[in-house]
This record gives sequence, structure tokens and C-alpha cells, in this order.
Amino acid sequence: MTSVREQLALAKGYRAEGLSSFRDAGASENKTLPMHRWVPWIAGFSAQFVQDVIEEYLPADPRGECLILDPFAGVGTTLIEGLKAGSNVLGFEINAYAALAASAKLEALDLSPTMIREQTQAFVERMRVSEERIDRVWLEAGEPGLKELMAVAGPRVQQTYKSRIPFFSPPVELKVMSALHAMTSLTPGIQPLVKVALGATMVAVSNYSYEPSLSSRPGAGKPLVENGSLTQPLAQKLFEIVEDLEWAQAALPMSAWKRRRDVVLGSYFDSSLPQGSVSLVITSPPYMNNYHYVRNTRPQLHWLGLVTGTAQLKQYETGNFGKFWQTVRQGPPVELVPAHDHLRAELERLRDLRVEKGSYGGSGWANYVASYFNDCWRLVNLLEYQLAHGGTAVIVVGNSIIQGIEFKVDEVLADLAEAAGLTTEAISIVRTKRVGNSIIGSSVRNDNGEAQGGRLYDAAVILRKNS
Repeated sequence: MTSVREQLALAKGYRAEGLSSFRDAGASENKTLPMHRWVPWIAGFSAQFVQDVIEEYLPADPRGECLILDPFAGVGTTLIEGLKAGSNVLGFEINAYAALAASAKLEALDLSPTMIREQTQAFVERMRVSEERIDRVWLEAGEPGLKELMAVAGPRVQQTYKSRIPFFSPPVELKVMSALHAMTSLTPGIQPLVKVALGATMVAVSNYSYEPSLSSRPGAGKPLVENGSLTQPLAQKLFEIVEDLEWAQAALPMSAWKRRRDVVLGSYFDSSLPQGSVSLVITSPPYMNNYHYVRNTRPQLHWLGLVTGTAQLKQYETGNFGKFWQTVRQGPPVELVPAHDHLRAELERLRDLRVEKGSYGGSGWANYVASYFNDCWRLVNLLEYQLAHGGTAVIVVGNSIIQGIEFKVDEVLADLAEAAGLTTEAISIVRTKRVGNSIIGSSVRNDNGEAQGGRLYDAAVILRKNS
């Protein structure tokens, strides 16, 4: 793969660096880092990778006048690191749960850790008393007793989430409802932090699991959860949050509190930033063939009251970068908007595969791939307008293997960026151990990473707007 990449780069005039000089972009390192560890996220990149990009592409002086943008902000990795580096930061995020986490991190910096600690400790004590009562009633009277307890406990948060099996066991569900009800007594600035903590811990006490993506525990070979403590993991997460905010108060420069730090809930494609206003973009849009960004957060979206029904989830699916296969497979053929002869030929080859399967065959997948690259085209054109002269965009993407055909998203993205007026400075491999199932016709396993059509990898496409 490296030799082919080097030949392509030579022909097109950019560097092909093989393994990047940046630290590993894999986001698993974030699980132990202050601020980043609040919410485990299934995508994105490591804080160390963002640090390296900022160091490489943003002059140290005057960073206070620069704006770092992440069009697909996730839970705020770029934003936190940009703020630590002394810059203004702005993120767009269409998923309300991720946007809640990112904005909670930034807004909590204005709160007193002492006040947060006092209120969260009172909240945890209230939860402990409630949980002891629920456990006692469950043990003595079972589910009928819980129904009686719920009837006298006052109004609860309405729940709209539907799953194949009950998401929570009866006692755990009542504990979650009690936590949501207890949150209403907290000051408005602290409520988002407790919501984030609950969202980060709720699946662990549910009948579902993230193995490999959100599915029932029996489906992953695990027993159902009859009962369990919600207070214990929730208290631990809140302790981490308070500890991290105390760290941030000491570690962040005083100037950070004066910087712009905004998270916009919505699609980046609806942004209207002034021309030339962005100094550096560090982002990772949703990968082709990955719909887990919404699927894995459906419990949090519903239980935390961030959506009120399936109609809002449908908006996520149709408004998500690259769309979802399910939303475009049955429509008329989706035409590729940008001019790209090789990609167009591959799309036609894909469209001719498994025609007997109808929308579940090559025609449905070709619609999806065309939709994805049409959004890539929209992305690079918007970045070309918003980047300042001399500004840089570092975009982490992954290749994809669909129906056995490999689509090198990084190389196509570089081509589209050049056509939009940007310069491709380099394409660097930032991770070669990406493991997962690429849709139909190929799979990648832990043993050798090989799949029909190629190997999965992550690459950073480094684009520049010339002065």
C-alpha cells in the first residue's frame, strides 16, 4: 500500500508519509485523560494527536487571535485541546448527546468546583437513600412493589425509548428515573454535568452492551442485569468530573477563560462563518459505512430527554454527514456531483453488483457511496471559503470496503479538495490497526487485518489554503 501511495502522491504533488509523525490517533487513550475521560466515544481521535497537529500547524504567537474549528466535534476533543493551547474554539455537532458532553466541558469551566462538589455530593446522597429503598422493596415485594413505589413517588420523566428487550430491569429503571427526577433540584449549570455522568454510566447497568456495538447482553453472550447499583458508578463519574475541573482551574492559562468556546448543536453545513475566519481545522467526519454514531447513543438521547421520539432520530439519519445507507438505498440513483472519473467508474461497478437484491444490492450501496462523497465535496468547498489564507485543515478519515470494493476515502478527499481550490500538503497514515466489520463482502479480524479488497486504515488528509 505504501509504494502505491507514494507513486500517487508523486504524481499529484503531495507528501505520502506512510506512518505519520503524529502520535497515534486512536481515541482509546482519551479514556484516562482529564476532561476527555468523561464520556467514552466510539469515534474521533486522541488528545495527543490534536496536540501534535496544533503544535505543527498553528503558530504559538498569537494563538489568542486564532480560531480552531471542528465541524464534527463529537465530545469535544479538539475543543478542549485548542482551549488548552490558548486559542478560540468552535465546534458543530449534530448528535445532541455528544453536543451535550462537549458543551458541558466548556461551560463547566466557569463554575466553582467547590459548588459542583457540594451539589453533586448532596445529589449522590439523595440517590443512595433512594436506591436503598428501591433495593429493599424489590427484594421484599418484587415488581408489584416497585409499581406501588413509583405511584407514590411523584411524576417521573416520560420515557419514549423502545428496545427489543427491556433496556433496564425494573429496579434499575426506577433508579434511573429517580436520578432524572433528582437532577431537577440542581442549579441549571450543574444539571448538564450530572446528565453527562448518567449518560456515561447508564449502559453499564442496562441489559445492553457495546460489544461490538450497542446490542442486547444476551446477544453478546452475557446474562441480563436483574439489579445493580447506579449510585456507585454515577458517583465515581461525578468524582472524576469534579477532579478534572479542579485540574483545569490550575492547568489552563487565565487567558483561556476569555477565549471563545462554543458548541453549536446542528449540522456544520448550516454554518455561516465569515470568509477567511478559521485558522486551523482538526476534525474527523463520520466514516463511510458507519451508522453507530446515532445507534449507539439512542439510549442516552431518549433517557436524557434530548429527543422525544423516532422522528428526531430520522432527522439525524438524513442530516448526518454522508447520510445512512438505510435512508438512500431505495431512492432513485444518486448522481455523483463532483467530477472524478475513477470514483464514477467505481460507483458504476458497484451499482452493477448483486442487481437481483434490488436496493439491498449494489444499487443501494452506490447511492450511499455517492451521497457520502457528495458531502465530502460540500465539506471541502465550505472549508475553502472559511479557512484563512495560509490556514490548514487536518481531516482524519478511513478507507472503506463495500461489497468487496475498496474506496480510499483519503485519496478521493484530497482530489476533491484540490478541485475546490485547496492544496493537499500530505496524506499521513495515522492508524493501521483499525478493526471492525466493513459492510457486506469483507470483514477485518484481529489476526492479520486482511480483508477482501484491502486493509482498513485511518489517514490524516492535510489541506492548506494558499496565501
